[in-house]
Amino acid sequence: MSVTTHRALRLTLASLLLVAMTAQLAIGMSRSGLTVVNFLSYFTILSNTLAMVLMAWLAFDPGRDSSPGFASFRGAVTVYMSLTGVIYAVVLAPVAVDLALTEPWVDWSLHVVGPIAVVLDWILDPPPVRLSTRALPAWLAFPAGYLAYTLIRGPIAHRYPYPILDPDEVGGYGAVAIWSIIVLVVILGFGALYLWWANRRSPQPQAA
Repeated sequence: MSVTTHRALRLTLASLLLVAMTAQLAIGMSRSGLTVVNFLSYFTILSNTLAMVLMAWLAFDPGRDSSPGFASFRGAVTVYMSLTGVIYAVVLAPVAVDLALTEPWVDWSLHVVGPIAVVLDWILDPPPVRLSTRALPAWLAFPAGYLAYTLIRGPIAHRYPYPILDPDEVGGYGAVAIWSIIVLVVILGFGALYLWWANRRSPQPQAA
């Protein structure tokens, strides 16, 4: 694949995610009273926003991930988008959970197309710089912060973005803890896999 084609595909993906999220917010606000705060309280929206920024950045500056810091950011976003896709496919889609998504194409774009495209981008064009294994625990910071935010805000706002984080839905905080551990394992699994793949493809010395 030529550099020009790759840049165009990345920019197309960034544009699709932007349009899908904008449509979701606009339709949700007009039809169901969705607020901006509730909209931004979905991990799906946060991970897709990061993916949109990442893809647009790489489209305009494809060599940016030769920087270890940016490559680590890219790895984190790839893990988060993978989590978004897996949780949706395994937990949410089978029971038709209402996630405030009002159009099937929006649902498909944010939960299927986005995650698959970001992962393929990592597989087909991993960062040219080796990543330290210290990146793996660092990638847990954002999901951990999101979990803390959700559990603190939930009782106050009387709203949880996902049923697996709602103690009343899953049978108490013990069940929430179990789900949180499962998600932690999934994150570590994806992270270790993506680190291995990127590092096996890069001949450069490992970055600190």
